[in-house]
Amino acid sequence: MLGIAVDDRFLLLTVDKPGEFGVTQFQDGYIVLRRYPRGEQETIEFTQFAVDHANGNIVRTARAGQSLSVLSTKHLLSLFKPEGREVTVGELEDWEEVHEAVTAAGTKQFYANEYMAQRKKNLDYTKTEDDLKDFINDRHDDAKKRGLGKWIPSASTIRKLVFGRTEQVSLADCLYKTGTVRNKNIWPTWVYDLADEAIGKIFSGSLRNVGEASKWLFGEFYLGKDQGEGIPDDKRQIPPTERTLRNWYNEATNRDSVSKLFGSREANKQWKGTISPQDAIAPLQIVIIDQTVGNIWSAVKPSRNNWETGELLPGEGADRETKSKAQEVLTSKRVEVVYAVDVCSRKTCALILTFEPPSIDTFMACLKMVMTPKTSWQKRFPDIPDATCGWGKPLTVVLDNLFVHVTDSVQRGLLNMKIAIEYAPLASPEWKAIVERAIGTVKRVMANLPGGFSIDDDTVKSADYQKFAAMNLDEIDEMVTHRLITEHHMLPHAGTNEPPGYRFANLVKKYGRPMVDDMRVLDLLMRRRATAVLTRTGVRFNGHRYHHPELVTKLLDAYAAKAKKKKGRSAKVRVTVLWKSRDISSIGIIDHVNNQVVELPNHDPLLAITPISLDFAKAAKKHNAKIFDEYYPPELRAKYLREYFAMLEKFVKEEPHRVAKKTARLLEGGRGVVIAPDVRRYDAIIPVTDLGLAKINIPQELAMDDGVFEIETPKKRAPSSKAAAAPKPPEPVAVTPARAVSTMTLAESEAYLDRLMEQASSGARH
Repeated sequence: MLGIAVDDRFLLLTVDKPGEFGVTQFQDGYIVLRRYPRGEQETIEFTQFAVDHANGNIVRTARAGQSLSVLSTKHLLSLFKPEGREVTVGELEDWEEVHEAVTAAGTKQFYANEYMAQRKKNLDYTKTEDDLKDFINDRHDDAKKRGLGKWIPSASTIRKLVFGRTEQVSLADCLYKTGTVRNKNIWPTWVYDLADEAIGKIFSGSLRNVGEASKWLFGEFYLGKDQGEGIPDDKRQIPPTERTLRNWYNEATNRDSVSKLFGSREANKQWKGTISPQDAIAPLQIVIIDQTVGNIWSAVKPSRNNWETGELLPGEGADRETKSKAQEVLTSKRVEVVYAVDVCSRKTCALILTFEPPSIDTFMACLKMVMTPKTSWQKRFPDIPDATCGWGKPLTVVLDNLFVHVTDSVQRGLLNMKIAIEYAPLASPEWKAIVERAIGTVKRVMANLPGGFSIDDDTVKSADYQKFAAMNLDEIDEMVTHRLITEHHMLPHAGTNEPPGYRFANLVKKYGRPMVDDMRVLDLLMRRRATAVLTRTGVRFNGHRYHHPELVTKLLDAYAAKAKKKKGRSAKVRVTVLWKSRDISSIGIIDHVNNQVVELPNHDPLLAITPISLDFAKAAKKHNAKIFDEYYPPELRAKYLREYFAMLEKFVKEEPHRVAKKTARLLEGGRGVVIAPDVRRYDAIIPVTDLGLAKINIPQELAMDDGVFEIETPKKRAPSSKAAAAPKPPEPVAVTPARAVSTMTLAESEAYLDRLMEQASSGARH
């Protein structure tokens, strides 16, 4: 049926008011409509019909603005009775309730459609209440034949169903309208509060299921009824049934409620759509690197070199075997698995077992293993080269959103290698489903080794298997890689239907293998980046000094333009440092001028030749300090410190600095200045010329004896801008001593007199 929207631009302008139409003819270029109940016919061209429908003038509803009812899946499934041993009593009761509602709706549909057919046939729209009852009773035998004769609907029910309708009534139109909000008028408010508390106990795990929660609600209900709030006479006097509580529990079970109780991650696991994992068409196009805790305890063993060679340790005798067994395992720790997998072929590109938590060192070590040939694997399995050829430079690396991965060192290092970085979304392990499944394969191999435990059984406690640890990291790695290469790489993978080794080797022949431009850069990828200050004494970094005279001189010359220093001070420049937390024997300094890296060794000669970690060096330094503290006890050092401060108090008075300075002047004011007899002093009056330059003539012999010294020119000070400008006084006339005039010649004396007269005349004019 079609309906016309109520507005001024409705489709059929010749019709008095919009109504309901039914399609009577479908021709090639037009549609013929018939209006009810008067039967007018209208013809609409297809294009015009589409335009009016797009503009909203035609709505596909029973009436304009009224939406069609939809039959839910629950009602469709009620036509089939649930069978099987797994069907519970509650599920069967729910089915009976829905089936009864659908049967009643089918009964109403039968009588309503029978009435609609009779009305279209006789065109009789005015039936009284008695006539409608007689019509329903006449059709009761037909309803029994269809299995719908258990009850007879009232005349008003049928009249409401057919009111305003011109087409057949659907089953959905006859169902009872059930609201989505819980009706809280049957019991008092405190009963619904108890029900909410019972549902919260199910979510929190205090109660196992709805059945246990219903029993708890049963007890609390009668406690509140008899001793607590009580129940008014107009409210229901019995508690909610288990089926009612189950319905309330289902209403409360949604994403928001689970998110509030258990967090958004747990809610996303149940209600959020899964993300499609990555896909690649070429090997090494996408490599996923992930690190997780392994399901095996590894034994930490002491060095066994002396035991393997057969040499006796000092103090050992015939009972060496007993001691070795007792000392074989020092402790045990959980293994961290660092794994890299190629997305296209599902082949293992790197596997590292360590005790280190996720860090930049573990990531860089895994990436370096991805890009270097697996020579150790090739030596162990020379007859299966396809299974051991998984290496090369990846185009894109997928990482977790860890703090150690989102760093300047990782981003700059991979950018220099022309490797793209892609960070996985938070709380979405399905986005890295490929590497999660690959690590699951590794864990299932570990589960069969000593100290390993299953990851598929939720009841397993990892601490119970710590006592079975018997293999160190190398031994575990040897066993795991043997299974991966000889089984995982040689059997068809469910994601590609091809063995990973076979698929990788064939696609490498087709697409090629990316390589690193400079293999030396791989060592730089293993290092972290930081900034430090470079001086003439080298670089002080993490409590250690790194210095080499020639290399430091070379770096300072390269950074001479950037070194901001004052006269008489050594140059300081901030440089980029490449360092390893696992090797403090040297650091790298990036020389941006010459585009190279300079290695500075540790200033400590012992640490320069011993590649130890930073943590080990700190622990050793702390241990040495402890040894010296025991050799020189703090009580002894405190004794001499007290003596020092007691001596100092005799000379230092407790007075402010200004008062102490005044006291020093008074005490030192009466003391005469004693000058050594071999020191000669000279007082020289230095005239200042118009150019501001000082002139003095020191005899050469005197300069040779006492040394050449620099004479500073007195500074000229400008007059104050605030003071009034006073008239310039006349220059004084210089009086020449008689002994100087007597030495003048006649021409010099005449010139001197003329100059005096000019000065006098100029002074008279002013």
